Amino acid sequence: MEKIKLIKNAPLEVGDQVMCVRMKDDYSPVPTGVKGVVKKVSNVFGVNQYYVDWKNGSRLALIEGEDQWRKITTRDPNPEEENLSENKIVLVRTKSDILNNNLFIKKPKI
Repeated sequence: MEKIKLIKNAPLEVGDQVMCVRMKDDYSPVPTGVKGVVKKVSNVFGVNQYYVDWKNGSRLALIEGEDQWRKITTRDPNPEEENLSENKIVLVRTKSDILNNNLFIKKPKI
């Protein structure tokens, strides 16, 4: 199972997946939460611009210092950790169990 990590305003490269947090555009900003893929990176007057193919069809660029985004990264967790988490049983003891000296109740971890 892949874990998704979102990194705020991280530097981007061609091919990176990104999610728009806030875009400063008076006419047609990309809505918050829309995802896309970086197609080109350029530096205009010392400011990075990331040209993105957005899932909503827009091709507006993200401008460093003006817009906000999150870089989407995925990583595979340690296979041993994944197997352990699937098979865990949590032992829960309620207040009444303690008072009545009852045994633990087994409930799957949610």
